[in-house]
Amino acid sequence: MTSARDDGPDCVQNADAALRFGSTPARMKVGVSRYTPAKGSGRPLSVELLRKTLRDTGVTAPLDEKNAAEVVRLLLAGKNASSIVVARGVPPQVAQDAWVELAGSPDHPVLPGQVLGKLHAAVHACDGQDIAGNPVQPPVQPPPRIITVAGGIAQDRDNVLTAKVVGLVRVDDLKIELVPLVRTSADKLQATATLYRRDAQGGEITSDAVVLALAAQGITCGIQLDRINAGLARAHATNKPVEGVLVAQGQAPVHGENGRLEVLCGDHGCVEPAEENARIDYRDRGQFPVASQGDTIARVHPPTKGVPGRDVYGMVVQARDGVPLRIQTGKNVEALEGGTVFRAKMAGVVLAGKGTLDVSELLSVPGDVDYGTGNIQLSQGSLRVGGTVRTGFMVQAPGQVLVEGMVESARVIAGGDVIVRGGIFMSGDEAAFVQAGGSVSAAFTHNAMIQAGGDVTVALSMVGSKTNKGSRVTSEGFVRVSDPKGRIMGGSVVSAKGIEVFDAGSERGMVTTLALSHETPEITALIKELRELKTLKERSMFVLGEGDGATALSRLSEGRLEEAEDLLARREGVDSRIRQIQRSLAELAQEHLERVSAGRIIIRGTAYPGVAH
Repeated sequence: MTSARDDGPDCVQNADAALRFGSTPARMKVGVSRYTPAKGSGRPLSVELLRKTLRDTGVTAPLDEKNAAEVVRLLLAGKNASSIVVARGVPPQVAQDAWVELAGSPDHPVLPGQVLGKLHAAVHACDGQDIAGNPVQPPVQPPPRIITVAGGIAQDRDNVLTAKVVGLVRVDDLKIELVPLVRTSADKLQATATLYRRDAQGGEITSDAVVLALAAQGITCGIQLDRINAGLARAHATNKPVEGVLVAQGQAPVHGENGRLEVLCGDHGCVEPAEENARIDYRDRGQFPVASQGDTIARVHPPTKGVPGRDVYGMVVQARDGVPLRIQTGKNVEALEGGTVFRAKMAGVVLAGKGTLDVSELLSVPGDVDYGTGNIQLSQGSLRVGGTVRTGFMVQAPGQVLVEGMVESARVIAGGDVIVRGGIFMSGDEAAFVQAGGSVSAAFTHNAMIQAGGDVTVALSMVGSKTNKGSRVTSEGFVRVSDPKGRIMGGSVVSAKGIEVFDAGSERGMVTTLALSHETPEITALIKELRELKTLKERSMFVLGEGDGATALSRLSEGRLEEAEDLLARREGVDSRIRQIQRSLAELAQEHLERVSAGRIIIRGTAYPGVAH
């Protein structure tokens, strides 16, 4: 490295002190390698002379004032100062990953307001400078890892991190987050938490701290202080976290009950025994709903108002009011007291369906349905069979069908209920079945094919054989085997509202399927009609176009007039009917969705291998 020099020690009598400098190979450090004292009246060595001489050699790095003064002192004292650095370059910045310095244990929770740690931000690589001001590049390396701060954590200007909710700190290569320890249910009516003995900083967690942590998340209603204290006591005793503690319970809304129809002339069920585990006496059948002329047969109960609730955040949860029941009466029923009480105009069977009420004639067959009677098909009224419906025969009535004996491999079709005092014993042949618009009840079933618009109630058991197609039961209501030790074994049972039985399946693993489904013939029929109406509308638009139909007819050829006139006659009211069907489908879908979501498959005893539900 160049230095300030005189013109020669022999010819100059007065010369300034002279310095020679040496640098490291990377030119990042420089020091004095040689010193010549001043002569005569020349300027002696000083920090200012050292600074000027250093600049004259092309060094732009700032002078280390302290080290420079030490160099001057040593050189003036005749000592070696070559090891002292008087100026340094700026080294290049190497990229550094972000990292988190935690203030406590990550195995314990932080509470709202507690400092959980500090984020050390990522440092990006940048060039340095050597002592002459030339750029010095850093080594090639990937970009630094950046850590983001997730929700539930506050970050101040100094990158100090503070918890806003209670949770466990989790740090990975990309983020730092709080895993919440308080969770609310989807309806916000319950809050559960995992409770620990100590927090991340080692402090004892108290019930007051838990309540404050809940308030920090807005949970203030229905705080379960007793459960919180019990959970904390258990965590203290076991020194382990306690999961699923109910810490807040809102008040659920009480939805109003819909208007309902009470039939006053008997019910269809068997008389329940006084003792819970006693068997039902099937000789005591209860009263079949038959009315005499002038009898009061039913009463409509009005809907009730809903009572609002409140969730754990203190927000009001609205309740649904019940909807009135609108009854369409038949010609044999008289409505009284403003349509709330109904009287029979004739003697017959009371037919209470979905929003309908009527009294129908009752046809009574004293014995079996067999070759002596042939098939029985009624266009109106209900049917009572005093004996058994034998294999291969059919009975059909738009009202109810009551069979005092059994139903073999026969066909029984009813618009209302089917009541079989004995059992339904079939071979599993698809040609034999029981189909009811209402409910179906029997003492037992064997390989029975049953489709019911209402409940299916079997007293003893529902059995399907493995040697044939087995039993298939479909219900738009509940399916129950009412005996305390009743069983469903083999076949499939599909219900819209729920299934209840003591045992399901068998020890031999007979395949038994129990399922919930909300599909109904009513929905299927509406969907079919909707498709047909849309097809009609599209065809009408293609043939007739929009606007006046008479004008469209005048433009058509004779070959197309017949179809056009038919379309013109049928398209009136199509749009309003489509809208009506769409509303009905939406209401039915919501109604059945609520029923299925509330439905349960209850097996009170044993679900054996082979049971699928």
